[in-house]
Amino acid sequence: MRSSKRAIRNISVCAGWAVATALTAFVVFGAGGAAAESVLTMHIEEQTSWVQNFNPFDLAGRRQSTMDFIYEPLVIFNAEDGGKPVFRLATDYKFSEDMKSVTYTLRSGVKWSDGQPLTSADVKYTIDLMLKNAALDTVGVGESVASVETPSPTEVRIDLKAVNSDFPESLADLAVVPEHIWKDVSDPVAFKNEKPVGSGPMTELRRFTPQVYEQCRNPNYWDAASLHVDCLRLPQISGNDQMLAILPEGNMDWIGSFIPQIDKTFVALDADHNGYWQPPAETVAFQMNFKSGNEGNLEAYKDLNFRHAFSLAMDRTSMVDIAGFGYPVVNEHATGLPPRFETWRNKGAEGDKDAFMGFDTEKASKILDDAGYKKGADGFRTTPGGKPIAFPIIVPNGWTDWIDAVQIAVEGLRAAGINASVATPEYEQWRKQIIDGSFEVVMNSRADGATPFRGYYQSLSTAYGGRITGAPSRYSNPKLDALFDQYLKATSEDDHKKIFNDIQLLIADDFPVVPVFNGPTWYQFSSKRFTGWVTDKDPVMNPEDHDNNRMRLMHLLRLKPVS
Repeated sequence: MRSSKRAIRNISVCAGWAVATALTAFVVFGAGGAAAESVLTMHIEEQTSWVQNFNPFDLAGRRQSTMDFIYEPLVIFNAEDGGKPVFRLATDYKFSEDMKSVTYTLRSGVKWSDGQPLTSADVKYTIDLMLKNAALDTVGVGESVASVETPSPTEVRIDLKAVNSDFPESLADLAVVPEHIWKDVSDPVAFKNEKPVGSGPMTELRRFTPQVYEQCRNPNYWDAASLHVDCLRLPQISGNDQMLAILPEGNMDWIGSFIPQIDKTFVALDADHNGYWQPPAETVAFQMNFKSGNEGNLEAYKDLNFRHAFSLAMDRTSMVDIAGFGYPVVNEHATGLPPRFETWRNKGAEGDKDAFMGFDTEKASKILDDAGYKKGADGFRTTPGGKPIAFPIIVPNGWTDWIDAVQIAVEGLRAAGINASVATPEYEQWRKQIIDGSFEVVMNSRADGATPFRGYYQSLSTAYGGRITGAPSRYSNPKLDALFDQYLKATSEDDHKKIFNDIQLLIADDFPVVPVFNGPTWYQFSSKRFTGWVTDKDPVMNPEDHDNNRMRLMHLLRLKPVS
């Protein structure tokens, strides 16, 4: 299978980058040598070339330093602190007595990076923009918001179509944009927003090339006293192998990558400074496109027998031990519930319902035989209706651990007579295929929230299907939607848990996606140039720097340059 020796082929590619990067290992002195500039070099996404796109509504194309660092959330919810709200642009929010409206109080005196005031009018403008154009609705306001009012420059009242107790958490992903800039944008969907005006700590693009860009401090940031990093430096890194090749240079500060044999290939390079913390995180699953344009594939995807057989062809243990070097944890349950939500687990949704979560290609073949999936002369099956089945499973180029896991999956599927293959588009194209629905099967993870509900709701509800990268399957089940609706209207934790028990039962029975493992939290750091890193000894927040983690903003504000 895979070996860290693969990195050798990328060393020559990285040599020029390493020389340039070495220059940033030192502080840069300002005028008169009186002040030192702190530059933090980070890795948050893999690309073969940077494209200058900071449109927060473009989930497929935006740079992943757009949210949080350019556009600050109203409120963040810290899952590692019981879902406690961390107020940012807002200082408070309150539901009305009938739970049909939410009023946010905005922080007074906040300015956009160009010096213009940020007011409630900007929040209203952003939500109205989403309501008018579904392609921009990255947080699902179209399903839940009736109207938005601004009683004062620091108050926003959002009237809901129905009770929605989860609404504030869903709005944590809202990127409030400045009305005075965006009102003149003719096509906000296609707008690249190359010179963004934002509210977050790092809004100024000092340098942008296809190989590296630097995103520096907002001159008007409201919380400047908490910010001790002057610039983020983001070098172009195409994949895990390239990361492995550049680590010996010692120039990376904050990393979110798969690093095989991490104690040898990373920690041992600088044992005094290099560290990591990788607890189990989101569930990784295979998701089929329930709106595929391929008739044979679609017939198979919609058949529970086929989905069960697909699952039995998954060698989860090899995916974890061989492809993942033991970092992930096998998920053994049809519900796919992540380990960190153990207190929410419904035992009634397990046991016999987990019968298809093992690895047994003979059993998979028998299920397909009994269901009428006949093998042809080529050894591959057709549907009971006689249509051919053939599909690639897409995985981003450079994600070596996931590519190897998908190869393991393909071996199992082909052993059961299913004509599957591996496709490795570039990461941005992978995201685009998920959003526009031009894929067949994808291995993907979902973003969890302070409770398990958010991950299930945003990945499996009809409302979110195809809207975000975490909901590629476009699965639609009226019974599940009704349970989601009940959950949103409930206001007590007891009621939430009872309803979520029913959600788990339905998912275990209908098996809409095929869970395989829980990937680790991808987080590595160097304390050579900065201190304040979150660790397993101080597990106060999700430490990842990836785009699905709003708490990465608070992590940045903890960091201070080494004196």
